[in-house]
Amino acid sequence: MNTDFHQFDQERSPVLGVLHLRRFWTRQLAAIDGERLPPGNHELTWDRILLDGLGVALEDTRQYLGCKPTLEELERWILLKNGGDIDPIGIRRINDVVSGAEYAREVRQYLSAVDEIEPVLNNADFEFWDEHGYVILRGAISREQAGAAEEAVWKHLGMRRSDPSTWYGKKIGKGIMTELYYHTALNAARTSMRIRKAFAQLWDSHDLWVTTDRAGFNPPESEHFRFPGPALHWDMNLTPPFEFRTQGILYLCDTPAEQGAFTCIPGFHKRLASWLEELPEGSDPRRAVMDLDPMPIAANAGDLIIWHHALPHGSSPNSGAYPRIVQYVNMYVARPRERRPWR
Repeated sequence: MNTDFHQFDQERSPVLGVLHLRRFWTRQLAAIDGERLPPGNHELTWDRILLDGLGVALEDTRQYLGCKPTLEELERWILLKNGGDIDPIGIRRINDVVSGAEYAREVRQYLSAVDEIEPVLNNADFEFWDEHGYVILRGAISREQAGAAEEAVWKHLGMRRSDPSTWYGKKIGKGIMTELYYHTALNAARTSMRIRKAFAQLWDSHDLWVTTDRAGFNPPESEHFRFPGPALHWDMNLTPPFEFRTQGILYLCDTPAEQGAFTCIPGFHKRLASWLEELPEGSDPRRAVMDLDPMPIAANAGDLIIWHHALPHGSSPNSGAYPRIVQYVNMYVARPRERRPWR
């Protein structure tokens, strides 16, 4: 738990009664006005916990803050994104972490509930994970739940699955990412105890935070549409030492290898450090990785691929007849990050 809370504003927000929100709001509005308020010790970690704990996405929140809302307006916007209600246990958990207090009893009970579930990853899964750096949790959610989430993506984009001519006419979002964060159908994965158990096994901890991630829509290439990426990349600092983190992608429809499947370089998490050392001096590893040959990972609707974030990964051009439709799902243990030069 954090013991440096004296650096932060200890006043609870007026509507939700959550700590650190006032500080986050103040710092973000100052940045909009061109004034940089340096974050305090561990403060960026608390930012992430705050937003994920409140079920809102960072990019979406920053966009809303561009309107310069009052703190109360920000809180009511957060409530709106949560359908008007936020679990008080979640708010209590945020407050306990940021204040440095021990978890309240109800928070401990909520977190430890996952310990009572039978393991969903077996010894063979862990051996595969250790060797390849990824694992597939089959049936992470049901096909019916995956179908409901897929339908939410179609409706969000205003496209018809039966009419391929509608798949390309509108801007999807950033590349193949869609700006769909808030829909009840997406909560099936975020609240799934089966998914939570898988991450708990990989992290060896039940004290996990669930990210509020978006969905993705990768249509087949056509005469007028070419795959925009992302190609092979990392979402991590390449300056050693490398910390353990996970990432995850949930297929909402059956996705064979040629259908724009998720790709990675299996086993690369074990040789990343040596590969970096062997690069010619002055080389950019984020360009050099493009020379590697990624492997597409096929899976079915409702299957979740979890990978070690040291694996180079990306999407792939879709040469199939149907879009690849996904939801990004991840969980993490909140560990303050050391500030190191970015590579």
